[in-house]
Amino acid sequence: MTKWRSLIRYIRQKFKVKLIISLSVIITVCSVVIGYISYRINLQLFEDEISNQYLKTSEQTMEQIGYKIQDIYRITDFIFFHPYVEQLVLDMQAEAGEHESAAYRNYQLERELAKVLLPIKSETPYIRAVYITDVRGNNLFYSHSNMLVPPQFPEFYNQVEKGIPGSSAEIVWQRLKLPDELEPSGEKSYLVAARKLMSTKQYRQYGTIILIIDETLFEESLNPLMTARATGLHLYDQYNRLLYSLEPRQPTGLMPELEEGTGTFIQSNSTADYLTVTSVYEPRGFKLLSSVSLSGIKEKGRNVYKLALVSGFISILLMTASISFLSGKMLKPLLVLVKAMHRVRDGNFRVAIPKASADEFGFLTDSFNRMMSHIDTLIQEAYVSKLSEKEAELKALQAQLNPHFLHNTLNTIYWKIMLLYDDEETASLVTSLSNLLKYSLEPVSTPSTLQEELAQIRNYINIQEARYGSNLHVSITMEEGLEQGRMQRLLLQPLVENVFVHAFRDMSGEKRLSIRAFRQGEDRLRIDIEDNGCGMPTENLHVLLRKRLTAAGRRPEERESIGINNVIRRIDLVYGDAYGLEIHPLREGTRVSLKLPFIVEEEKTDEPEDADFTGGG
Repeated sequence: MTKWRSLIRYIRQKFKVKLIISLSVIITVCSVVIGYISYRINLQLFEDEISNQYLKTSEQTMEQIGYKIQDIYRITDFIFFHPYVEQLVLDMQAEAGEHESAAYRNYQLERELAKVLLPIKSETPYIRAVYITDVRGNNLFYSHSNMLVPPQFPEFYNQVEKGIPGSSAEIVWQRLKLPDELEPSGEKSYLVAARKLMSTKQYRQYGTIILIIDETLFEESLNPLMTARATGLHLYDQYNRLLYSLEPRQPTGLMPELEEGTGTFIQSNSTADYLTVTSVYEPRGFKLLSSVSLSGIKEKGRNVYKLALVSGFISILLMTASISFLSGKMLKPLLVLVKAMHRVRDGNFRVAIPKASADEFGFLTDSFNRMMSHIDTLIQEAYVSKLSEKEAELKALQAQLNPHFLHNTLNTIYWKIMLLYDDEETASLVTSLSNLLKYSLEPVSTPSTLQEELAQIRNYINIQEARYGSNLHVSITMEEGLEQGRMQRLLLQPLVENVFVHAFRDMSGEKRLSIRAFRQGEDRLRIDIEDNGCGMPTENLHVLLRKRLTAAGRRPEERESIGINNVIRRIDLVYGDAYGLEIHPLREGTRVSLKLPFIVEEEKTDEPEDADFTGGG
């Protein structure tokens, strides 16, 4: 346990060892991942290529088998639709006349039937025997070649009849073992194709044609498909019954399952995976199921995977040797720097390192020396900066208290005017100014209502009426139900103040100002500020509406600069592009329209403050 701890401590303290271990892990992981990805890609490519080739070969084989199946159908169609065959078979089944020998009559009929069926022998050498029976299974005619022991009737007929489903006139295929003296076992497997003979006039069965076919009919076509990795070929008839199988010398123990449709799929047993291909001969419904082992393909993929791992291991060895050889020179400046930093950590700030190179380590050495030479200055500057920050904070607090002092002073002036001079008009101006100041002391981000905003506008108008006298006519209206509509603080005052600063600046006649608040739809609030002043040029309007303020670097509690640009910017930030400020020049004056969302102010728990003076700020 102690040795392991010492080893871990040594690894943690040595950068070179950690570098070697880290790069080894990275190379190992990369080799494993890249090798596995290459293995999967190559395996998929191999599987796709083998699948395409094997599927194409299987389809070609199935097409060849289909041609041979069609030959059997052509032969049986020749017999099935030949009117003379039907007549001869029916005559064989009829009873002989009074002076007629049944044996001689049947001999003559068989000779006639043999002449009709003679072309079959020359065209189909793989047909070993042709039998025609009546409906009770009695053999009426047969022709054979190379079958020294003919099957026994009606036992053979009954065996064939059991494998014929229903009353279909289609060919029914079976694979049966029949006696054959040429085989050591005395038996040989043959393909048996049976078809019921139906009368073309009365559409009733009058017999059965049975063909005994050598297995070479299918074996010759299937042999090229039987490769070294093949696990077997299985041919199914139209009833999905196994008709013929071709197995390898060493069976794999895999019997593939017959799937619907055509194509390729993967099947597995306890030892390996197999690619199974299903090909269908559509005209007759025959299916060929063939399988091939994927072990060789996977072995190639594993070789690629092993090669990637070996390459990674060799890379680790080369990397370890290279780092061990070069680290002595390349990492020496880093070791010197580490030792110097240890001395600094112990409290020695008078450390200097000789510069030994001009690379990144040389830059680190020079930077370390500069840092140590100026460390005392940096410490001193940090103390001075901290003291300056405290002083600035105190000044900011003092500046915040000054407006409150002015508000309290105005309260004192108000009461002196009222008590000593009884001058209500002058006291009203002081009240309006004090309320404006008190309202503006709150941060701009503090929410307000439309009623509170219009109250401050009235205070501002009171001061302006004292200045302009009877020449000023102001109308402030608000639609009922809008009092508690929520809005940003100090949105209206900059717009109203702009009227007196610019629109009424050079006017000597009657001055009219109209402020009207009303709803547009269910969720919009509109406030129109209209004057009869000197107006504003169109180009100035476009320039003004394009301006945006960048309020970066300010704290929320600081008072922001108030102006039209500020109003536009605040609306854009708080409410989005759907709302804003519109300025329309009129024949006399200008109309400024504020478009805001209508949001009802939540009910407040505290009573609102009165507008008059009840105490200090």
